[in-house]
Amino acid sequence: MPPAMRKAVDVLTAIGLTAAVFFVIVVANTFLMARGSYNYSQGFNLWYNFILRPDILGTIVLTALVTMAYVFWKGSGRPRL
Repeated sequence: MPPAMRKAVDVLTAIGLTAAVFFVIVVANTFLMARGSYNYSQGFNLWYNFILRPDILGTIVLTALVTMAYVFWKGSGRPRL
């Protein structure tokens, strides 16, 4: 796999993991705050609407890109043993 593709896969993995963490937090919060019967679809719909907001997607992608760029930059400056 070419290095550019490997970096893109790393960034996409970071984006997916961030979305998964948000999902767990939002669904758990909906479960804990639900009055009466808990409806799983309420938590999913809340997360889905949240994750599709352009500002949230932009923040997730920017954070993943900056983090991966820092990791690769820091790794290239180390002496090889």
